Amino acid sequence: MCRRCSPSNLIWHVYILAVLVFLYAPIAVLILFSFNESKYMTHLTGFTLEWYTRLVENVRILKALENSVSIAIVSAVISTLLGMLAAYSVRRAPYLSLKLDTLMVPPIVIPEVAEAVSLMMFFYMVGAEYGWLTVFIGHTAFNISYAYVTIKGQIHSISPNIEKIAQSLGAGSFAVFRRIVIPLLTPALTASLLVTFITSFSDFVKTVFTTGPGFETLPLYVWRVAVRGRATPELNALATLMILVSLVISIYYTRRIITKLGESYQKQG
Repeated sequence: MCRRCSPSNLIWHVYILAVLVFLYAPIAVLILFSFNESKYMTHLTGFTLEWYTRLVENVRILKALENSVSIAIVSAVISTLLGMLAAYSVRRAPYLSLKLDTLMVPPIVIPEVAEAVSLMMFFYMVGAEYGWLTVFIGHTAFNISYAYVTIKGQIHSISPNIEKIAQSLGAGSFAVFRRIVIPLLTPALTASLLVTFITSFSDFVKTVFTTGPGFETLPLYVWRVAVRGRATPELNALATLMILVSLVISIYYTRRIITKLGESYQKQG
């Protein structure tokens, strides 16, 4: 009896198949109905691109997308910059490691609702006007922790001797940081930018508690439409485009990593 035909192996394959169907069947249905001619998700009537056209013409969606992207980009850049400086300060002054870890780790493990409520109360106490700035501050205040944790591991893998050699050759501290440390941190900086961008772009809870009237991000728009029981074809089209963009970025980044690993192994060989 072949091992592939054994009952345990068959059960394992059925289990994997069931998990894959559970995970990806809803996505497949969503994509399929984004091209459905009928606006009702009960039966297929034909192929159309009308919902994508309406999506592009929907001013509210475009504005929400603009808000999400602008906040996510600025938050990712600022968070990564501050996280990198915090991680580098630990490298230069190891006695700060425990203190910074104590400050940076809690935002990652504290429930997001508690974080969001604390932000809302803070902005209320200082009399801030809720909108783009408050959402940006709310996202960045906690994205710094993700950036710090992402970069810290990479920065400690850099040998201190590299910096000492550069300084012995006459390079100043800033020149060493700019020309040696930052290039060596490129993988960690890239990962930090991606993680913080995605975290900010898709954040819902903190955005709800820090936004004001007339200002909404894309997750808020999707929730406000879907909560009314209106799973519109436009939302299907929007979700399909977001999935497509995510897949393209993921495939590109993965191919780059595999290519670099292959080049590294060839050099070692």
